Amino acid sequence: MDKLSTTHFSECMQETMEATQKRLMFIWPVIKFENAELYEFLQSSSVGTLFSLPWYLTWFGHSLNSYKTVVRLYDYFLASPIYTPIFLTAAILLHRCKEILEEDCDMAAVHCLISRLPEDLPFEDLIKASTKLYAKYSLEFLENEVEKLMHQEREQRLMEEKMLLERRKKITRSVIKPPNFDINRWFSNILTSKSVLLTTAISLVVGVCAYYYKNQYLAAGIS
Repeated sequence: MDKLSTTHFSECMQETMEATQKRLMFIWPVIKFENAELYEFLQSSSVGTLFSLPWYLTWFGHSLNSYKTVVRLYDYFLASPIYTPIFLTAAILLHRCKEILEEDCDMAAVHCLISRLPEDLPFEDLIKASTKLYAKYSLEFLENEVEKLMHQEREQRLMEEKMLLERRKKITRSVIKPPNFDINRWFSNILTSKSVLLTTAISLVVGVCAYYYKNQYLAAGIS
């Protein structure tokens, strides 16, 4: 384990899971070029790579009940290049393609399906398929493809955040925006002939009343 912690599991021993998460994304280019339909389905479901994390961290020991199968896989991984578990994961998904495509394209449903490994998987055949995939796709090629995928995901997030911000601004403006108010139009409506006549009449009445009450007060000796 001391040896493995500095080789096969060196990325998993870091302070964060960032390197491990990026390594798990190497699954997607393999799936993409081996089965485009399956790749599009998994991407559309937004299932991510969390389902494969315990497979990678424990070499499938956490997810399989068969001790014989687990130690067989341990032998295979110990005798193979460091990132072989990534290719075995891809081989498993490709093998279960028909089953996966029959599931609803929903993150929860797809995650629930593929995270549970059937005990009757033909691991000897999957080991052979994994070895062929490793020979077919170089790590450099897969890393370039992952960088493209990560760039696309960042662009998608930025676009979604921008659209969300625009919607919030529209909602805010609709809530706080005062009604249209045209002061000139208001004055023109107020200053009609009828309104002027009414205002003049009221002013005359007020003036007459004021004059009358003033004379009454003066007659009574009240200044």
